[in-house]
This record gives sequence, C-alpha cells and structure tokens, in this order.
Amino acid sequence: MKVYFSLAALYIRSFYNLPGKRAPGAKLDGKKIGKLVGMTVLVLFLLANLGVMFVGLNLGLYESLASVGMQGMLLLNAVVMATVMTLIIGFLTSLSTYYLNDMELQLLAMPIKPRALFAAKFTAVYVSEAIFSLFFILSAMVIFGIKEQPHPLMYLWGTLAAFLVPIPALAACYFVQVPLLSVARFLKNRQTILLVGGVLGLAMGLGFNLYYQTMFSRLATDPAWIAQNMAGPESLVAQAGRAWPPAYLAWKAMSQPASAQAALSLLGMAAFCLSFLAAAVLVLSGAYAKSLVGFNEVRLRRLGARTGEYLDRNLRRGHAFGTLVLREVRMMNREPMYLLNGPFIIVLMPVIFGIMLAAQKDAFLSDPDMAGLLALLQSGGGAVIAGLAGAFLGSGTSITCTAVSRDAKALPYIKSLPIKAGRYFLAKLAHGLIFGVFGAVAGVGLLTWALGLGASDAAAGLAMALGLSALVNMAGLWLDTANPRLKWDNPMAALKQNPNSVIMILGTMGLIGGAGYLAFSQGLSSWQAAAWFGLVPGVAFAALLAAFPAYAERRLAAMEV
Repeated sequence: MKVYFSLAALYIRSFYNLPGKRAPGAKLDGKKIGKLVGMTVLVLFLLANLGVMFVGLNLGLYESLASVGMQGMLLLNAVVMATVMTLIIGFLTSLSTYYLNDMELQLLAMPIKPRALFAAKFTAVYVSEAIFSLFFILSAMVIFGIKEQPHPLMYLWGTLAAFLVPIPALAACYFVQVPLLSVARFLKNRQTILLVGGVLGLAMGLGFNLYYQTMFSRLATDPAWIAQNMAGPESLVAQAGRAWPPAYLAWKAMSQPASAQAALSLLGMAAFCLSFLAAAVLVLSGAYAKSLVGFNEVRLRRLGARTGEYLDRNLRRGHAFGTLVLREVRMMNREPMYLLNGPFIIVLMPVIFGIMLAAQKDAFLSDPDMAGLLALLQSGGGAVIAGLAGAFLGSGTSITCTAVSRDAKALPYIKSLPIKAGRYFLAKLAHGLIFGVFGAVAGVGLLTWALGLGASDAAAGLAMALGLSALVNMAGLWLDTANPRLKWDNPMAALKQNPNSVIMILGTMGLIGGAGYLAFSQGLSSWQAAAWFGLVPGVAFAALLAAFPAYAERRLAAMEV
C-alpha cells in the first residue's frame, strides 16, 4: 500500500502540476508563488463560471418541474447528468493520460506490481472526476435545499453519492481503452492519442452544449417538453435512472434522507460502484502495464532503391521566406494540442455559435425585450458586432503570442543557419495573419448570415475585423519575442502554460469590449466604426511592423535555451 500511495501522489502532482516538497533551507521562489496564485485565481474563475451555469440550469429546471409537481426529479437528473459527464470527461482524461512520458517505462523496470501502478493512475484521474461530480450534484442539492428545505441528511447522502458516481464510469473507460491499446499498434503513440482524444472531446463538448442550450431555451417556454423528457415514469431521465442502478439508488437516498432506506440505498450504491473498481484493478492491471511497453516507438521502413525518390520528393529548392512560413504551419499542425487549441478555434467557435443559434434563435427573436436590440443591430450596430466577432476569432488562435516559445527546442539550430532574424520572425507573423484572415472572414460571414446584414455592413465589419486582428497578432509576436517561454519539457507547456497566451486573450477581450462600448456609446455608423477600428489599428500595425525586424534581431541574439 505504501508503494500505491507514493505512486498516486506522484501522478496527482504530475497531472495537476502541483508543487512538490520544498527542500530544507530552500528559499521561496517568487515566480513560482506568483504562478501558483495566478493558477488558483484562474481555477476559481472557471469554477465560478461553471457554478453560474449549473445553478442557472438547475434553478430553471426546478421551477419547470415544480409546476408539474415533479421537483424531486431534479435530484435524479443531477445524478444522471453527473454520471454522463464523468463518463465523457473520464474517457478523455484517462485516454490523454494513458501514457505520460518515459518516466512510466522506468517505473515498469522497478519492482512495482502492476496493480499498484494501475490503481495509482486510476486514483489520479478519479480526483478530477470526483470534484466535477461533487460540483454538479451540489449545485442541484443547494437549489433543492433552498426551495424544499429537506432533512439535512440529504446533503450527506448526496455528497457520498457524488464521490461514488465517477468510479464505475471511469472503470468502464479503462475496460474499453486497455484492450484497445493492447492490440491497436497505431494508437500507441502519444500524439495520436492526444489528437483522437481532442477530436472526441470537442464532439462530446459540442453535444453537451447542444443539450444545454436546448434545455435552457425550453425551460420557460415548453412545459410539455420538460414533462416528457424530465418528469414522469417514462421520461428519459427516469428510464436512465432505472437502467443504471447507482443513479436510482442515489436518488432514493436523497429523496428519503431520514429513512433507513436511504442508508441501505447508499450501501447498495457503494457496493455496486466499488465492485467496478475491484474488477478493473484485478482484471486490467497486468494488461495495462504490458500495453505501456513500446509506447511512442517509431516504425521505420527500409527505403532501399527508393532513397533517391524519397529525397527528390521531400528535398527541393524554394524561397526562404515561403519555406519558413510552411515550416510554421507544419510545426503547428504536427502537435495535436497546438492544432486543437490554435487554428482549430476558427472552426470550433462558429460551430458553438451555430448550435446556440439553432437552439435558441426562436426564443431570442420572440422575446419582446429583444425588439430594441434587433432594431439597433439592423440599423448599423450589426456591422460593429460582426466586426468585433471576426476580430476575436481572427486573433484568438494564440499562434503569434506563443510562436517563439513553441520553437524553443529548435532555436540553437535556427541561430546556426544563415537566416536573417527578421525573415524568421516575420514568417511567424505571416502564419498568424493567414489564420487571422480566415478567422475574420468566418466570424464576419457567420454574423452577417445570422443578423441578415447587407453587403455594405458586411464590408465595414470585415474592415474592422482585419484591422483589429492584425494589430493583436502583431502585438502577440512582440510580447512572445520579448518574453518567450524557452524552458519546457512538455510541448503543451509552451502553449497551455504560457502566460503570454493568457495576457493576449484577456487583452483582446478588453480591446474588443472597449471598441464595442465606444462604437455604441458614440453612435458610430458602420463605416465610421470601420475607420476608427479598422484603419487606425491598421496604421498601428504598420508602425509596429516597421520597428520589429531590428528588435527581433537583437532579441534572437540574446536568446539562450
């Protein structure tokens, strides 16, 4: 057990980037403390946003269910949804952390039993699932408790149920993944797993977003839909509760918290859930340890007589600047996390907006309070909204503000080549501007269609989007050139743990928010707004671009990895 606890602590620190023990006599690192404080604030901010979303959803759902006398179904819905969400998130988390790095191969070489290794990995993944499950179920319990004032034991049974819900869901994930990765050789590559997991995560996230938006739009306008899908013995939630015993048992315990049946229900739920854990550890541990062997191995094919053909196809003379731009595109696309968190945002954000529009357009248009806003949008304000949306989409890829950091490992080779610093950095800018144009066109085009804007307003919006996004991408490259993150072990750290990306995202939101406030408060027409927020940022972009090559040359000479 001591080995298991040590491994679990190691995995938990690795998964969640927690600080280790401070060496005796070591001084406090102000930079690390600042990073920890910043990450804590960011986590609290995300939890607050999730809390607002979950509380709003459960409050609206309670009021709709109470109108048909089925408010108790709120608790069953919370358990069912927590089960579904922990299954989705657990599958993605367990897949992305199935193999961390070569450290795990070193652990396999030690006298560590496979059961301890697998149980420790299971525990580390379970931690985040349990927190999410507790957060989701607690939001429903708080609403139900305020409205119904049940026996205090409901909170105890609900909390215990929240900790038990993720166990069978996570075990089911490993029962699928371990056999699959034991036989599917092409999946035994970390980049492939991250790409597959990222795509699946986006698909599942979009599905949940569609469910959330659809439910939210019908809570106050469609009681028949609520009764059919959320209440009654034949509703989808009730059927899911009957099909999955832990959900039904948890609901029984929370519905009758002061009865002996509640304790028996929780005991039954605990036995059912823990049996999944025991089965997973007993059955999968050995196969899991064997599946880690050979991870990330690269299979090379013998070229033989085709060596010349291979070189002719892959090595050719080309323009240096175009080659550098192509290198930037390939470097971004080669790392799945760079692709999914960078250029893919141009696809993801319009899809999310499209789902919101499809789910809530009728409710939005039928709301009498929206009549004034719609008139404002159609009289010129729509061009501003479209332009600002395009600007955000064109500058939200985090390409330029992490361009130097992502290239840290190659800097020694770049500095040894006869490549001008200005050309090298401007290729990074060109990469960001290419996707900035795509994002601006996508954002303006989507809002033009949604709001029914004319060609003149669309052109004014596009001018704003191109000017603002170009300026933000240029500023991002200046920032990452001035303060790159050059020391990292995991490529994801260059993007996901880079303060420059956070600074630019928050700065972009402030810039766009300020531009929108000025445009509407001053009553600017579409082309007046285009002049202020398209032409002026364009002039600022040109000034920064003219001063950049000389600065970039000095910075590249001073960079050391």
